[in-house]
Amino acid sequence: MDLSQPLEDAEFDELDHFLLSDAASEETLTLSALDGYQTALVIGPATVMPSRWLPGVWGESADSAPDFATLAQAQRIMGMLMRHMNGIVAAFQTDPAAFEPMFDTFKFKGREYLCGEAWAIGFMKGVELARADWRPLFDRADMVEVLRPLHLLGYGGITPEDEKLVNTPARREKLTRRIPQSLAAIHAFWLPYRAAAHAERAPVRRTAPKVGRNEPCPCGSGLKFKKCCGVEATHH
Repeated sequence: MDLSQPLEDAEFDELDHFLLSDAASEETLTLSALDGYQTALVIGPATVMPSRWLPGVWGESADSAPDFATLAQAQRIMGMLMRHMNGIVAAFQTDPAAFEPMFDTFKFKGREYLCGEAWAIGFMKGVELARADWRPLFDRADMVEVLRPLHLLGYGGITPEDEKLVNTPARREKLTRRIPQSLAAIHAFWLPYRAAAHAERAPVRRTAPKVGRNEPCPCGSGLKFKKCCGVEATHH
């Protein structure tokens, strides 16, 4: 499986079916929540390794791991999770303002509404994996309004006053439509942090050709490299 290839519609359906199947626990993220979860990991300040975020896809309890039928199925599902995350990375690298979150839709009294509640819950779950690293954004007064739709839709501890802002489908839809703009702002906020972290992790590039083990040592000793500077304990 090529992990750089974005998921196709049929694969999204396949992944959605598995996440909702009996093979997964009731704690498993829905496709919309998964999209929010992985988006937070992609645009946030810190790199969170798969070993830390993958368990959060399935649930918090010890017995929430999925019941894969075969090794091949496990590899396929894991591969699709990674490909979807890589697709989010590519989308933000190309045009952050054009990113389209996978929001849910539902009908109420004959009208279809857009609802980002599950998506925002997944996003805030992703934030919690590196909450200390997110602190500089939380402390910025000008980012309060940027975070507001994500907080109202995805955080359970809102005040009774805030509850009035999400207590109807129309109000939730209004907040949902603000999320893409918030994500572009969050991505831009963390961009210099991610660039600095990437620079720190950048490998040291070799400026001279590698010396073969059987070639003369460049220090001029006359010995082969493996018998001279190539021996870890040797110093000149």
